[in-house]
Formats: sequence, C-alpha cells, structure tokens
Amino acid sequence: MKAVIVNLLKSKTLYLLIITLALIGYSLQAIQPSFSDFTLTTPSGKTQSVDTPGFMQSYESGVYRLAGTVEMSKSSSSTLRIIPDDEILSLTVNQKTVDLNRIPHEQRRDYNKGFTYDLSEYLHEGKNQIEILYSDQGGLMGIVISAEGSQGFSKLIYFLLAIFALIISLKLLNSFKFSTPIKVLFIAALIIRLAYFMVTPADVRDHDLGDHIGYSEYLTKHWMPPPVDYAVGGAFFHPPLYYYTSAIVYKATQLIEPNNKVAIYRVQQLLSLVYSMGFVLFGLMILSELFNLYRASPKSSAVMEPVQEVQDQRGFIARMCRSFKDDAIIWVIGALFAFWPSAIIHSVRIGNDPLLYWLYAASLYYIVRWFRHDQKRDLMIASIVGTAAILTKANGEILVAVLGVIGLYKMFSSKQWAKYFKMAIAPCLIMLAAVAITVGPGLILKMQGKRDKLYIDNIDGLSQANIVGNTAANYFWFDAKVFITEPFTDPYDDRMGRQFFWNYLGKTGLFGEFKYPGLMSINTAIICSFLAVLMFVYMLYGLYRMSKEDFKRLTPVLLSGFFLWAGVTYMRMTFPANIDFRYIVPILLTFCALYGVSILTFQRQGSIRLANIGIVISGLFSLSAILFIWGIFSH
Repeated sequence: MKAVIVNLLKSKTLYLLIITLALIGYSLQAIQPSFSDFTLTTPSGKTQSVDTPGFMQSYESGVYRLAGTVEMSKSSSSTLRIIPDDEILSLTVNQKTVDLNRIPHEQRRDYNKGFTYDLSEYLHEGKNQIEILYSDQGGLMGIVISAEGSQGFSKLIYFLLAIFALIISLKLLNSFKFSTPIKVLFIAALIIRLAYFMVTPADVRDHDLGDHIGYSEYLTKHWMPPPVDYAVGGAFFHPPLYYYTSAIVYKATQLIEPNNKVAIYRVQQLLSLVYSMGFVLFGLMILSELFNLYRASPKSSAVMEPVQEVQDQRGFIARMCRSFKDDAIIWVIGALFAFWPSAIIHSVRIGNDPLLYWLYAASLYYIVRWFRHDQKRDLMIASIVGTAAILTKANGEILVAVLGVIGLYKMFSSKQWAKYFKMAIAPCLIMLAAVAITVGPGLILKMQGKRDKLYIDNIDGLSQANIVGNTAANYFWFDAKVFITEPFTDPYDDRMGRQFFWNYLGKTGLFGEFKYPGLMSINTAIICSFLAVLMFVYMLYGLYRMSKEDFKRLTPVLLSGFFLWAGVTYMRMTFPANIDFRYIVPILLTFCALYGVSILTFQRQGSIRLANIGIVISGLFSLSAILFIWGIFSH
C-alpha cells in the first residue's frame, strides 16, 4: 500500500488532474458576484437579514421584497440566472427597472431553471444595489441568483472537462493494459458523448426527469428507502441503488450550488455519462473476448484460439495500423457498438438506465468468461455485479435467468452435480435476495390491491393516445418503407409506424422516441435506418450459415438477447402501449456479436466478398451515426 501511495504521489497524471480540476473550480468561481447586506421583507411588513439569496421556508402568502448588494469584480459575469419560487414580479438594479416582459411568463415562475438575463447595461464593477419583488403561495420560496458564463467561457469549461476525462481514461486504459482497439474506440466514444453532453441540457430528450430527481431528492433528506406505499407513483417503485449514488452526488453539488438546479442537473448528467462509459468499456471487452475465439493460429486457419495483443515499442500510429490489420473485426464491430446512436442519446439522460447498462454489461462479461473458463472467481464476480444490476432496476433480473440456464447446462453436460450445486449456493443466495428487495414493494402492493400488475403500474392511468393495437398483425408485420423513409418515430402518430412492434422497437433502438430538426440529422437518420435493415438481413443470413460451434461460443450473449427480447415482448403484450428500446439497450451486444460472427463465418467459408460487404455496411453505419450526432451538435 505504501508503494502505491508513493507511486501515486510521484505520478504526473495526478498533478495534471489536480491542476485541471483547480482551473475548472477557479473559473466557475471567478465569474460569480458576491452578495452582502441582503434583507427580506414579508407581505406583512416584517424585515429580516438574509446571508445570500436562496430558497427558504415560506412565512406567509403574498408579495416579498428582497434587497441587497451585489459586488462585481473584473471577472464577474453580468449574465445572471434568476430562479424564482413562486414568481418574480419586478427587478430593479441601481434604481433602474429591468424590463422582464421579454421573459416568457412560464420562465418567470420556473423554480427549476428560471431564466437568464444579460444585465451588463445595469451592473458596473464594484457594489450594485438590487431589489426583487416576488410572490409566493406557500411551501418553499425565494430567489436564487447565479452567474452564467459567456458562450466562450462555456466552451473553455467543456474543454477543461474533456481534458480531465481524457486524462483519467488514458490512465485507466494504460494501467489495465487494454488492447489498442479498445483504447482508441473507448476514447472516441467518450469524445462523441462529451460533444453530445455539451448541447443537451437535462430536460432535453429526457424520460421522467422529475420522477428520477424526486427520488434522489427524497434520499438526500431521509437517506432511508421510502415507505412501500410510495411505490405507487413516481420512480419510487424502482430499487434504490442508482438513487443513492445520485443522492450522494446531488448533496456534493449542493456544497457549491445549493439551489441552482440547472447546475445540479448538469452534474447528474455527468454521473450518467460516467456510467455510460462503463457500459461502453465492458461492451468492448465482451466483443473482444468473443472475437478472440476466432483468431487463427499461424499453424492452421482451421484452429481458433484466443490471442493477447503483443505490446511492442513501435509508434502509436504503427501499432494502430498493425492492430487494424490483425483485428479488423473488433475495430469494425467495436465502432458499431461504440457509436450506436441511441446508446449515445441515452448516455447523458438522468435516470437509472445508464447504471443498469453498465452493471448488466459488466456482469455479462464475467458470465462470458465463466462460460469459457469455468472459474469460480468469474461466477462470483458476475453474480455480485448482477446483484447490483438488479438493485438498480428490475431488468437486471434477466441475468439470473442467463446464469441459471448456463449453470444447468454445465451441470448436465459435465454430470458434476455436486460441484456445480455447491458453486451455485452463494450466487443464488445473493441474487435472489436482490430479487426479493426489488420485487418486494410491488408484490406487497399487488397483494393489497393497490397495484394491478407486479412490474407495471395500472394501465387505467395511461392516456388513450398511447394505446396501440395488440393483435398478431402488430407483431408479425414490419413496414420497411415507413421504417426507412420516416427518419423518426412518434408514440402518438400512426403514420410513423408506432402500431407495429418491430417498427417502433427498431426506430427507438436507433434514435429513441425523439425528433431532431437538423437537416443533417434527418438525412443521416434515413441512411442509418436503411443500413440497419441491411445489417439485420445480413445477420439473419449469417445465422443460417453459422455452425453449431458458433452458437455454443455465443451462448451467454444469445441467452441475454433472447431474455431481453422476450421481456420487452411480454411487456408489450400485457401493456398495449409502445415500449421503448431503452429498456433493452444491452441487446446491442447480442446484435453486434452476431453481426461480427456473421462476417467471420463468411470469411471462414470463403465468401470473402460477402464478408467485405458486411464490413462496409457496418462502417457506413458507424460513419452515418457519427454524422447524425454531429448534426445535433452543430444545429
């Protein structure tokens, strides 16, 4: 331990990280004005001193007056974000009335984001007098004031943040000696997700943002799981693991920005980004583990064995070129996985999905290793991480089924009953305990008659506009014309294919339930849709040509994909509303693995032209996906 600490203190990386963090912290603090001598006058005329503008418990209903001094330094920004609760009525700076009519009425009473206002013509360097009148009807009330940097300042902060993320990523990747394809694809995936983060606020392309934040805010105040009765609404029916991590980060952010929910939400998005990069890393590791089984020994092209990448002393570009020549399949399919558009779109979305994706992929990686190497260590890690996935979201229970089927297969094929029964005791206990914790609240409420279904809330509360057909035609028909020519889908518009299970699942699997106005995004979405259909057909033909040994090697990811598909299909049949692909994003690992093995199968069988066609289609899809995200970034 002492040696580790000494090496850490000697590491240049540590000091680079400290310097980068210090620059970010200093820059954010430097633009903030200082507040002093603030007083608050209640509707009844009582006046009291307050340390700084912020939210507090309301004393009475009516109009409040907040007045004090705002001191501007040379570096202070004159663009202020003002967040009112309930509604700001007037703003006076240095005895000049600020025109609030240009601010939409809903923003003047938005207690989450508020509004920004450039007060450069009202504020000057030094001390400024400010007066705010606002109304309140009870509960929390007040005014939050925080400076916002210019567009150039924001770019500087994002640049420093990217540098920080890249330094940490490179250090971790080098420390664990990952192969060149994994390193390069991971960094590329990080960069494109950071670019997407820059232009995507928390309330853009979100799902149930208020419910997820509400659960986290509850835990920041109580730190104990909510009562069972809470599971009838909001996000409280979910298991608590993600929300505890979110609550910790929430409280840490409040040390710097106590009431600025815009800043708090952005940090929550960064937490999701960290989790999504875990999904990318373990996804690439799974694909590498599987494709290594197909690397040919120099003695014979018929003999396949895993090969570790040799670390040589040549330049990075030379190593990349050699790696691409030797490991083309992991480069091509790894890029397909890393740049899949919906995975990028969900990467900065606040909610428990990004953590589930990471833990699911991590557990599946160790399941793949256990299936291949039969080491108890891999089984234990898979079950522990799988337990964490179940405690994040009920979808993680699919891992129990995957492990169970593989365990039974090993037991029956080897006939070593006692060995595998003994090996399974600890994993079964911890995973079943997690299932009990996850299912428990819903089961109790169902037995009490407070919930109609175990996993899904009562459909009676669903708008009729969301209901879709539930006949065989809705499941067996795929409208290829609509899928390709309509760039996006819509949960309320039949013209965009929402009535057909495969259309809606496939389109949300590409771009989510959202629309993107940029012309580049629209055009590349159509291209991606066309290429996705080609890839699916190509994969089906590859399945037909695969050998029994191929299916055996892919058993863990095939089981994972089957149970994910079966789960979402069951949900759609019992809950006849459109089910978004976000519930089964880890199925991308199954698709990418099957597509990659299809290419390898054609190569092995001598169909080189067909294999090259698969590589080209995959490469074009990855390029189109990057351009799609660029269209969002540049719009």
